Amino acid sequence: MKTRSLRWRLTWVSVKCVLVAWLVWLGCQAWQLSRAHYGFWDESQREVAAQILESMPDGLESLPRRARPAVPAGHRDHKMSWQVWASGRNVVYSVAAPGEPLKPDFRDGFARRSIAGQVWHVYSLSDPRRGLIVQVGRSKEMIANEIARWVGLSLLAAGLIFVLFVLTVWVVIGRSLRPVAGLRDALRARPPLDLMPLQAPGLPTEFSPLVDAFNDQLTRVDTAVQNERRFIADAAHELRTPLAVLSAHADLARRAATEEERDTALRRLSAGVARAARLSEQLLDLARLDAQTTAPTLVPLDLAPLLVLVVRDFETLARERQQRIVLRTEDGRVLGDVDLLGILIRNLVDNAVRYAGEGGRIEVICRRDVRDGVGGIALCVADDGPGVAPEERERIFHRFYRANGAGNGNGHGGSRSSGGSGIGLSLVARIARAHNARIHVEDGLDGRGLAITVFFPAA
Repeated sequence: MKTRSLRWRLTWVSVKCVLVAWLVWLGCQAWQLSRAHYGFWDESQREVAAQILESMPDGLESLPRRARPAVPAGHRDHKMSWQVWASGRNVVYSVAAPGEPLKPDFRDGFARRSIAGQVWHVYSLSDPRRGLIVQVGRSKEMIANEIARWVGLSLLAAGLIFVLFVLTVWVVIGRSLRPVAGLRDALRARPPLDLMPLQAPGLPTEFSPLVDAFNDQLTRVDTAVQNERRFIADAAHELRTPLAVLSAHADLARRAATEEERDTALRRLSAGVARAARLSEQLLDLARLDAQTTAPTLVPLDLAPLLVLVVRDFETLARERQQRIVLRTEDGRVLGDVDLLGILIRNLVDNAVRYAGEGGRIEVICRRDVRDGVGGIALCVADDGPGVAPEERERIFHRFYRANGAGNGNGHGGSRSSGGSGIGLSLVARIARAHNARIHVEDGLDGRGLAITVFFPAA
């Protein structure tokens, strides 16, 4: 389907509106003219008769008789015919006046009669003192010719005005839309990644909301592009170290002189592969969250079964590290997205298992709780590892942030995020915000380590 330009549409709509309005006006004028022609023309006939009567000199009855000349061609469309009678004779008359009396009874006043097959509207006025009678009339042909002349002149004037109007509207709309064309050319000339807001001076006010919305979209796209670039740069930086470590362990295994050295190198290589796989999984989860343009769909669900599934996945890793995981749950329903909550729980447990250390303890607790007068479900993952210094606890949820503190101040030194990627807890924070949940960070088990609690409003 062919789409016409806005300029053409506006011009065509304006033309149609003016044309309809003019036709309505013309119809009303014609109706009014035909309705009021007797009153208007009656008055004009009275005036013409009175003027003719006043202008006639005395002694008209003594004028000699003369033959009536033929009516010249082109004189039958006169607006009005008149006759002057004196002593029973038609002594003075207009060119197109008929030979017989317009009003045979010669009485003053109006009358309608048929003359030579045409209907005439006549008026008679007498001057008894001088013996003069003036008769003025219009035939149906004269009335039709007058109306036709009026309509013809109206059509001619309207046609000229119509053409002038169309040209004016076309030019004015074209000039008004010129800034739009300039905006189009500016967009075409832009480099592909130029996402600066559009500048549109002189743009019609009606287009401003469209440009503002487009600029808002450009801002969002620019933010997304910048986040994507930052993500790619950070991901490349994060992957460089584990890949280098994997390469080093592979070289050690290849060059090992004894079976024991080879086994040690292979165990370290396997652990490095696991860390790289976990890092890749976190990067993919982060990219997935960054790509979301709409809020997740939250449905009522129970956290307890989800916790059981995730904790079982970590039992083997915890057993290898001689760690003990304790799971305590209560029934509680929250509004959530099961996939996102799975990522949140996995990262919390992974963070605890990773930093609790050899022989550490980890507790995963899900219970009903009340915070600030609001009931809900509290999910807490606590460990007895090195912990995080209190002044750095807010920043551990920032993307790619690594704490450099010396523990929780209870004598257990070491950096909790040593070797970590700084991605897992940032995912936790983002998913918690998407679920209207709040995060609290406290000391862990027995005053050691770290305890992270996520409080969900009840469903």
